Order: sequence, then C-alpha cells, then structure tokens
Amino acid sequence: MAGSRDSDISHVVDNIYIGPERAVHRTDELKQNNVTHILSINNVPLHRSVTEKYNYKFVYGMDLEFTDLLSHFEECFHFIEDASDTGGSVLVHCMMGCSRSATIVIAYLMNKNKATYEESLELVKGRRPMVCPNEGFVSQLLLFEEMGCVIDRTHEKYRQYKLKQLATKLQGSTPEERSKLQLDYFETAEEMKKDAVVFKCRKCRHSLFKQSGILKHTVGDGEVAFDWRGKVSSAKVERADDQEEKLCDLSYFIEPVRWMAKSVQELEGKLNCPKCSCKIGSFIWYGERCPCGAWVAPAFHIQTAKVDMCKPRIVPTR
Repeated sequence: MAGSRDSDISHVVDNIYIGPERAVHRTDELKQNNVTHILSINNVPLHRSVTEKYNYKFVYGMDLEFTDLLSHFEECFHFIEDASDTGGSVLVHCMMGCSRSATIVIAYLMNKNKATYEESLELVKGRRPMVCPNEGFVSQLLLFEEMGCVIDRTHEKYRQYKLKQLATKLQGSTPEERSKLQLDYFETAEEMKKDAVVFKCRKCRHSLFKQSGILKHTVGDGEVAFDWRGKVSSAKVERADDQEEKLCDLSYFIEPVRWMAKSVQELEGKLNCPKCSCKIGSFIWYGERCPCGAWVAPAFHIQTAKVDMCKPRIVPTR
C-alpha cells in the first residue's frame, strides 16, 4: 500500500499522492492506487516513455529559495482537480518528494480546506515526515495564506512579490529579453491599482502614480545600515523579534508605471516627468538603500519634494 515503509509513494489525502522522481517507475504501485495523472515540479520533464502513459503536467522549478512556484499554484490546482473529476488519482513529485512537490500539495490543501499553512504542513508531514519546503517556498505559502488561500492579483504584497520576481529575471537577461519582460509587466500592472488618490508632478501637475502604487517597507537600522559590511534587507528588519513594525515615511518607493516603459530599459537610471522632463527620482532594478536604512529592491525612488498628493474632490450632496 502507498505510504508503507518500503514505498516511495505517500498517500496524503483523497486521491493525492506525493513522492520522489523514482516513484514514477513504481508502475505496479501507481496502478494499484489508480494514479492516472502525474505532476512534475522539476528542472527537466520526465521521459516520454513515462509521460505518454499518464495525463502529464510539467512545471519547471529548481529547489532554490528564489524559485517562483506561487505563480503556478492555480494551474496545478486545476490539474489535481482534473484527476479527481475523471475518477483518477494524481502523483505530485519532484526530485526527492520533500520541498517542491510538498509546496504544491500544501498550497492545494490550503486552498481546498481554507486552512492555514501550519495546519496543511502538519497534515502532509503526518503522511510524509521528510517533507520540508525551503525558506523561499514557505514565504510564498505564507503570502498565499495572507491572500485568503487564493491568488489575489490586486493584493499589495502579491504585486510586490511579482515585481521582485521581475527584477530578478531582468538582471540576468539580454536587452531584448528585458524589453519583453517589462512589456508583459506593464500590460497588467495598472489594472491592479484602483484607488483615486494620485501623485502629480509639482512643476507641471501631470499625474504620475497612484497611492496604491507606493511600496511600503519597514524602517531600517538608520545610519548603521550604511556601514561597509553590507546590506540589511527590509525583510529581515520585519522579522526582528520583539520589535514593533513601523513603516517608513521618508521616501516614496513605487511600482513602475507605464509612462516609465521607455526610461527603464537599463538596470538603473534617472526618472523624469513624462510631460515637463523635470527630474523626479531614479531607479535601480537591483535595489538601493532608503535613507531610513532599509534595503529596497527593486527601487523606483521618487523624491518627495518633487510630487504632490492629490485627492479627488468630494462634491457635497444637497
């Protein structure tokens, strides 16, 4: 039976199994457990001699902290549900059946049961004790929990997450690839910001960005953070024990907006108002330090003295 001591396949719940890559060759055991679907989260897909026997889905992903699995949650959920809808079972595997595959199964259970990360992790570990998502995947699962166990593309922290993923990809890409990645981002980014409070150029009054486009970060370590010994990320400051979270109000770091598209083709440079060309800030895709000491990446830094907040006028009702 799946989950026995000599088995590579662990039954988690209902029709869901988890295991290492070698489990796909346990054909008798897969057949015994009615496995009709195989979901691979790995750096290479399985050989065709295996995949042609099953309904198969491959998601590229290394077991590294910066690997983005969060963006693939929904498509994986649909694949797992398809196995159930067609009366079959699904094997979710990575190389060892510990981190990547576990992340997908935990996320699925969070979504299905509206359960917390800890509750879902405990359930999976109860069936497969060696399960241990890496720190980056844990962060993604905690963000997923904060969004209500669904992908909420309007959620502030999700937008920040996607922006950081974009910045990472840009740093290792060619100019042509950077242009394509940025275009894809700008096509959807504006739709996520619905508020009416805008910031305008102080010189010409041209609208530049919305309030919801400001990326919040916690106050850093001040002057100590500018020591030569290295970066202290805002994320690490947030996790400091016994320290009340305080948001920085010294600077505006914002999400890039569509009018910047032609200006941010390089990895760093100046930001000018698209109407009057007045310099309003600078950008560095790989990040910079805020005056408060926190490391912000990517950094689209707007000088507070160059913009004004403008709220919509409220027309009094009679």
